[in-house]
Amino acid sequence: MDIRLLIAGPAWSARPDSIVDAGRQPLAVERVISEHAARLVPGVITTTPHARYLALHTRLAHEAQRRGWSHDDRQEFRVLLRRCEALFAAIAVCHYDAHPAEHAARAGTSQPHGAQAMAGLLRKSSFLVTDLARVYSEQLAGFLGTYGGIETLLGLTDGGPVPRPAVGDDVEGLAGLDDLIAMADRSQDDVLTRADLADLEHLCLCRVADAPDGVLLRRAYFAVGQHAKTHRLSAALLSLALRGERDAQSIDDAMDLLCCFTSDLRQVCQGDDLYRHALTWRGVLLRNWSVWAWRMFWARLVAPLDQPDTLDSAVASFVEGLPHTTVRQALRLDLPDLVDPAGNLLPAEHEILAQRPGSERLWDPLTIVRMLAVGAHRLDHLGGGSLASFSDDRDAEDLGPRYVAAWLARNADRRLADAVAQQAHAAFGRADAVSRRKLHWTQHGLKMPTRLRREGDRWRVEGEEGYGPMSLRLNTFRSVLHQLGVLAPDGDHWTIGRHHAEITA
Repeated sequence: MDIRLLIAGPAWSARPDSIVDAGRQPLAVERVISEHAARLVPGVITTTPHARYLALHTRLAHEAQRRGWSHDDRQEFRVLLRRCEALFAAIAVCHYDAHPAEHAARAGTSQPHGAQAMAGLLRKSSFLVTDLARVYSEQLAGFLGTYGGIETLLGLTDGGPVPRPAVGDDVEGLAGLDDLIAMADRSQDDVLTRADLADLEHLCLCRVADAPDGVLLRRAYFAVGQHAKTHRLSAALLSLALRGERDAQSIDDAMDLLCCFTSDLRQVCQGDDLYRHALTWRGVLLRNWSVWAWRMFWARLVAPLDQPDTLDSAVASFVEGLPHTTVRQALRLDLPDLVDPAGNLLPAEHEILAQRPGSERLWDPLTIVRMLAVGAHRLDHLGGGSLASFSDDRDAEDLGPRYVAAWLARNADRRLADAVAQQAHAAFGRADAVSRRKLHWTQHGLKMPTRLRREGDRWRVEGEEGYGPMSLRLNTFRSVLHQLGVLAPDGDHWTIGRHHAEITA
């Protein structure tokens, strides 16, 4: 027997109070969405909603270079960085408190980084920069690491611990941030008030669109670099999708309805490049429904194990409400139409979701397997760029549409509950295998990431498994476009912003 399995056993069957990882993505079906999101919206991640931090870090890279700092001066750089970031956040908080409507119209309502940690200090009549810098972030380098990879991708800095500015970067476009560095350089004993910060409201996160550093950032995103065309195309599609859709539905749904279910999509896109880009998005958006269904499958399957029980009992609970019919009948013949007579895709996924019984946050098992089946049948109606982004040669590894299609074919004449029960048992085996692949050593010993814990002959799930759709980074991208003046709120809707022309130039 492999000695690694002998070692792994205690971690998989650890006591609930043992030191183990909680585990993430237990079925490991999310890889395809994460990779496509990184390609379609490069330079955007869910934790980077504020565009002006990119400009701040770039300005600090120039400042470090001006002061002759190298990696050996990391401590000095971090002191300046933390003071600047803390002031940056404090200015935004105070501006929002004083002018909430103006701030939200320009930058939304997402708080700056560290706002909650500084809230107590900012409620006082006066405070010290050093106190703000001490509490706003537990990370030694503040939020430099969060944004550093994006700054490198956009060609702004080299992403180092004491970043160097990129060659050809426009230092004059960053001069507007000089006041922030001057304030950060004040004596540690200098007392600040909200009035002091109000004098710096031109440095607020919401003012970036019309500032010189906003011009620099739009240029980095949309005019230069290897990803500029992708940024322009995805921004143009998001602009089309969001017009008239603000607050009516999620951003992903708006993009879904545009790219997947608009019958005259070619005419709407008004250009071959944008049309092809929309078809790539179509495949990713449709695949995300299947990934979402698998995440629901696992979350629903293990939900009864919030109290110790057997895996057989969890499987029985999962399939007990399924109709007494065959796989073919339930997951082929009884599905809504996927295309219209002209071959245009119909929103079957949306229809299935609207038909599900009740309003529980977890879908019922029939809805889950119907959604997976729709994904498999989409293979018959996609081609070219859509098919390439919808399904790839790792489908079997990722439980993709071809995997489900093969499962449907093998089990077509079986009783639905029996076939799903077998797949549920396979899911437990897969989750075990995924966790074993993630075994790693820590200072506390060998750890296996999983929420599923063994207690004697029973099992219990520790906490709640993730069950939502995978992020396509569109919320963050919208935030960046909003702050850069490419998109603008208009009452309950979105419209093109005053700098929208820069993404179509």
